[in-house]
Amino acid sequence: MLRPKNYPSSANGMSRLGTLRIFSMNWSKWLHTFGLEGSTALLTIATIGLSMFLIVSMQFLGGYSPQPLLYLAAVLLPLLTVTPLAYLLIELYFRNEALETELVRKDTQIQSLEKQIHAAANGSEKEQLIRDLNSFAQTVAHDLKTPLTTITGFATMLADQKVQLPVEQQREALQMIVKTSLKMNNILQELMLLSAVRQANVRIGPIQMSHVVNQARQRLWGVLSESNAQLVIPEASAWPRVIGYAAWVEEIWINYISNAIKYGGTPPRVELGFDADYKISSAGHRMARFWVRDNGKGIAPEDQVHLFTQFTRLDQIRAEGHGLGLSIVARILEKLGGEYGVESQPGHGSLFYFTLPMAVKEPTTRRVPKAKKESV
Repeated sequence: MLRPKNYPSSANGMSRLGTLRIFSMNWSKWLHTFGLEGSTALLTIATIGLSMFLIVSMQFLGGYSPQPLLYLAAVLLPLLTVTPLAYLLIELYFRNEALETELVRKDTQIQSLEKQIHAAANGSEKEQLIRDLNSFAQTVAHDLKTPLTTITGFATMLADQKVQLPVEQQREALQMIVKTSLKMNNILQELMLLSAVRQANVRIGPIQMSHVVNQARQRLWGVLSESNAQLVIPEASAWPRVIGYAAWVEEIWINYISNAIKYGGTPPRVELGFDADYKISSAGHRMARFWVRDNGKGIAPEDQVHLFTQFTRLDQIRAEGHGLGLSIVARILEKLGGEYGVESQPGHGSLFYFTLPMAVKEPTTRRVPKAKKESV
């Protein structure tokens, strides 16, 4: 709870502070004994007594009979000077006491709420961690079991002295082992990246998206060549500069392009693009949208809501996937303050997009210029 440095933290300390400023300790005990009503009544009686004393003193000690105006002055003098001040001090004292008591009560309530919130947060974090660990275990068990079984089967067959395989079949078995091992390695790399993105704090800054896209394209050269995919990208000079972390943004492109190749048509056609000044974020930032469009079968609306869910498998629509790539995209963009999503209709392909804050001013409503085509 925020307070001035020397602000009293208890009712007793605050009560002593108010007492020292207004009354002595004896007056404080006296006021506590009689309360506000009793103290006010005693003050009234004391005021009347003081007035009578002044009148008697003027009459008998002065040796003369005072005029009516002197009587009136003797009565009004304490009533107009001492009495209002005394009433005010009494009221201030009891108000001070009431405020101190209320403040201590509020302080206690806030401390209790802080403890409840802290406990709830810890409980929520623990529950989320347990869910993540359970999902992680299920993902690892599901996604690594099949390739491990494949590797074990082919390795056992090659090691069997009783079975003499032709050289060509041996070569095919070895190639399958290598391919499956690479798939397992990719799964493990994605799991490690997913964990790293969640825990890491990185320094974000302006990045040149054309460079990031080119890096992703180079990493996917083998997949593009093997699938005979057609990659359509804007000119390098056309891409806007945005705020982000280049290594993570590259992973977004890798995931989106890989999915477009894997689930695209025959042959796959993968188109990259952007919409500068796509929207203004709730924080007032100008956002650019980047997207990847494929020529696949599309995704039904009821399946789209599950695509970015962590550790979710959609075997019925993504038979070869292992449910991690889009989870990584979601986690990265949550860290970078961007958005993600998909636009798709069955039979019309899919468009996966993400947004990032723009780093430099670009012409409003700027669209992607005429793209160049690459056939790999």
